[in-house]
Amino acid sequence: MKHLLALLIISFMASTAWAQPVKIGAVQPLSGKISVYGEGFQRALELAVEEVNQAGGIKGNPLEIVYEDNLSTSQGSVSALRKLITVHKVPVVIGPAASSNFLAVAPIAQREKVVLIGAESAAADITRVGSFVFRVFPSDQLQGMGVAELAESLGYKEVALTYINNDWGVGLAEVFKKNFKGRIIEEFAHDEGKSDYRAELLRIKRRKPAAVVNLTYIKEGGTMLKQAHELKITTQWLMGSASKSPKLVELAGKAAEGIIGTYPTFSKDTGAYAHYKKAFEAKYPGKKLPIFGEYNYDLIHVLAKAMNQAENLDADSIRAALHTASQGFSGVTGDKSFDTNGDVGAFYGRWTVKDGKITDYTE
Repeated sequence: MKHLLALLIISFMASTAWAQPVKIGAVQPLSGKISVYGEGFQRALELAVEEVNQAGGIKGNPLEIVYEDNLSTSQGSVSALRKLITVHKVPVVIGPAASSNFLAVAPIAQREKVVLIGAESAAADITRVGSFVFRVFPSDQLQGMGVAELAESLGYKEVALTYINNDWGVGLAEVFKKNFKGRIIEEFAHDEGKSDYRAELLRIKRRKPAAVVNLTYIKEGGTMLKQAHELKITTQWLMGSASKSPKLVELAGKAAEGIIGTYPTFSKDTGAYAHYKKAFEAKYPGKKLPIFGEYNYDLIHVLAKAMNQAENLDADSIRAALHTASQGFSGVTGDKSFDTNGDVGAFYGRWTVKDGKITDYTE
């Protein structure tokens, strides 16, 4: 009897050890000014985690994400990262949305030798942070060139330029200015989170540009478009990827009609995209596919592949495995092969709003 009891205890302990989750962290905007994105990111992440666990998890154990709210701020991002590193002791952290927030935590992750991987942050400066920093979303270097090419292909030789006043907006604007061959007749940054941009918009109205390049977010973009319409500003609005959302159309109403933007594109005619869409709709009935959701989904799958191939589950082993495991990895958003800087490539497409819906733009 004692022998049998001992075997049962050993068996129980072994099964309990096997079931111990492999934890990673995530700094997410679950409240604050960009929380409009956070809920969608989390849904996409959890969908991918569920699939990873159904396929055997990480080396036989379930993958689990520990979320920390960054309040949509840089300081909140730093506090959240420090808690994940010191309290939860995770080897990998999914970095926060918004380049300013990501850049606030990236040097800390690099110094502490914790893998930081992002699904939305695009600032060109991220490339230079260090070897523990990765992202599955392309650099602004590519998007800035794409917006410049868009303006020129539409025949605009003069434009007004406005951009959100943070690292992402300023960095993207700098790349645009370096690549746009025409003339910028008005330029200014605009602050995040305001409810009234009429003073800024009057600067555009006075100059009467044929086109305005507006590198901004969803809420700010929707507010500006609506107020520009109320001020009877007639111009062609050219946008980036961060404002490509049905929520922008909802906020701006008819003022969004006809805007044109760029975004990192990928084929929606692949089996990978069809699977993602079907799986998301099955897990979250009635919920719209979130902006950048596909990138969050791909992030988990390429990370899980790397963690399963890593020699150990410490940060340095996972960092090394990300480079090898990602080569040739084709996700929903295309090739996720990391280069030596932890960056990925991309193709840029064009979008527009037609009859109140976002669709691909064709000239």
